[in-house]
Amino acid sequence: MISYISGIVLKNYIGKNGYTDVLTNAGIGYRVFVTSQFNYANINSEISVYTSFQVREDSQTLYGFNTQPERDFFEELLTVSGIGPKSAISILSTYSIERIKEMVAQGDSKLLSKAPGLGIKGAQKVILELRGKIDFDFEDKLDLESEKLKELKEALKTLGFKGSELESSIKKAGEMLKKEDMDIEILIKKVLQQ
Repeated sequence: MISYISGIVLKNYIGKNGYTDVLTNAGIGYRVFVTSQFNYANINSEISVYTSFQVREDSQTLYGFNTQPERDFFEELLTVSGIGPKSAISILSTYSIERIKEMVAQGDSKLLSKAPGLGIKGAQKVILELRGKIDFDFEDKLDLESEKLKELKEALKTLGFKGSELESSIKKAGEMLKKEDMDIEILIKKVLQQ
């Protein structure tokens, strides 16, 4: 099992089916297929990559990731029936791990199916099979966020906000909370300053 490699970058191919070629100190060159989120290093510079080595009947392929959690999540996606490495890479190229976890928790197969090559049935399988497996530590954060947004909505209604103006303010507040946790008083002030 090749789980991590480091060496010098020989070549990068950025695009669909992107890869980086890495020459290790042992003199062995590896082609590592990566997501579109991958942080490519410059040619002839040092790089370290977390990898997942996938062996199929007709191929042996190395997939590379910026972080260990990303690599581990890729391998978790492979446990879903019908999801192969290309589909898993496509999902991780389209969405962040946290966003995928949110979609799984909320059962949002429509949004997840927008990952190229996945389709609605594939998205439903991912949601069904990952629901019991992945750690949803962000769920508490979502509950906290939704409580704050409810409080905010009531406060804004009291201040005379309604219709699209109210919805727009709630949406902006939701985006603010995703970036940084804040007390409801501060949140109301920031929304009113918009």
